[in-house]
Amino acid sequence: MKKTLFIIAAILLYMAPLMAQQVGIEKSAEFDEPDYGWNKLLQLKNGNTFFFHSTKKDGIEVVVYNKQRKQIATKTLESRLWDVSKMKNAKIVGLYEINGEPVIFVVQAEERAPTLYRMRINANNGAIVKEDDLGHLPKTTGWESYAMTFGHADASDIIVEKDQQSDCYAAIFFNGLAHDRSERIKVVHYDGTHKILSNAFYESPNGQFKYLRYIGAVVDGNKRVFLTTYGHNGNSSDIASRVIVSKLNVGDSGFVHRLLDFSEDFDDTKSVMLYNHSNNKLQLMTLSLTKSKHHLFTEKVTKYYLSLISYLDPETLNLLDLKQLSGGKINAYGIQNIDKNYEYNGIPQHMIINKDNTTTILSEEIREVTIKKQWNSSPMGPQYHNNMHNVGQKTYLGPIGISELSDTGAELRGYAISKKQQAEGQFPMLYISERSKGIFAYPSKKSPSYSHLMNSNVNQFLSYDYINAPNGRYVIFNDLPGNTDKEEDDDSRKTVTSVSATNTICYKLNDPKMDKFYLFGEPDGKKESTFCYIESSDYTTIRNFFA
Repeated sequence: MKKTLFIIAAILLYMAPLMAQQVGIEKSAEFDEPDYGWNKLLQLKNGNTFFFHSTKKDGIEVVVYNKQRKQIATKTLESRLWDVSKMKNAKIVGLYEINGEPVIFVVQAEERAPTLYRMRINANNGAIVKEDDLGHLPKTTGWESYAMTFGHADASDIIVEKDQQSDCYAAIFFNGLAHDRSERIKVVHYDGTHKILSNAFYESPNGQFKYLRYIGAVVDGNKRVFLTTYGHNGNSSDIASRVIVSKLNVGDSGFVHRLLDFSEDFDDTKSVMLYNHSNNKLQLMTLSLTKSKHHLFTEKVTKYYLSLISYLDPETLNLLDLKQLSGGKINAYGIQNIDKNYEYNGIPQHMIINKDNTTTILSEEIREVTIKKQWNSSPMGPQYHNNMHNVGQKTYLGPIGISELSDTGAELRGYAISKKQQAEGQFPMLYISERSKGIFAYPSKKSPSYSHLMNSNVNQFLSYDYINAPNGRYVIFNDLPGNTDKEEDDDSRKTVTSVSATNTICYKLNDPKMDKFYLFGEPDGKKESTFCYIESSDYTTIRNFFA
């Protein structure tokens, strides 16, 4: 049965005591829940709100709302450059406001050649202003999967990174299979009017690394682009692997490099890279999948994510400081306020730089479980032939952790919030960070990191959102009413497996405690349910609205 949806803008103002509504709420006219697909909100500086929706074959629908939450336009976007009827073969790699316009960046493989397209949208009526083909990667072949498996090569990708302080952005074309190691990465730097400022290939420093793995990038306005990679030579060389931080200044034809001597293996690394203009430091948060033997008399290997934050000088590219993200304050908060034996095991999912130069790290406990089923394939009965086959995967999304760090990485305070949710498939690492950029792809066997989208009934409503408003910090997620009434240390809380019976809970972080309340007011009876489509959300600091 279709659910009724609203575009809801929450005005983040502290208004009332505990367990009462503490934010002002404005609603659009109601509409039916759209079919499964990409659903994303974007609030513009002019006060309009855009609602984007796509399905696998119907293109992209746009609905425009004005400041009063009234619908003023609707359009279906049809491209002359890429096939909107094949959205299942496309990936949204970015949705941003640039120069007052919504801009969608789409990658679609044309004859097996992944191509980046830019679609500029009119800020008032939702019509297409201009489309452009920004470049492509070489055609993929069957050789690619072999090279990735046995040749240490990386999957090719196209990334768009926008500067948070300006309208400038960069397109990064990563060709993991390029024969010429100096043509493996190409960076194109754009200003806010979409004019190209720099266009350069990223060369392996002194040609000493056969393989380069893209880790992260950040744009500094119309001045420069910073890039971080991992250089290695597989098993064919004694040359030590290195993390490489590089800089492309506007007007230069090539990058300046600095090799960092890390003791840890950055072979499988995800990252968030930001530039703190206030203290003039680059911040690189990395998650590196690490293998470690913990058992003296066995060969058992445990995999875990090592979380680090690196501070870099943007001028010299020197490493200023390196801290491991341990979440000690989160654990201490849990011991003091939840359970004396509390142990937090969350994985960082996003990094936010605050106006006071502190940094907020958003974490979540994530546990993946492979579902196996026994198939009796012998006609003589199960006693002769039993096979266990993987039939699916589930991801358990547990407690939330919020860490606040000083400008040198010292953990100042932490919060732990109890939560139990079950998602279908596999959630990608840094999911919260990717969601903030509007990144979306339909799941397929070739993109397992997006298999969490297989189930359209629940996954987009799970995990949580964090709002860093001028007057307070808020955490929201959908939970069962029975869980809301429990204490944080109550292990009997039920796991959210379906969103239809949930309500949205809001925590306001008030150091050293938290206030908890229903975002839309306490439900009238256990069957009343009002919850948020977490994946679609957008927050604007200019008008202090969370949509």
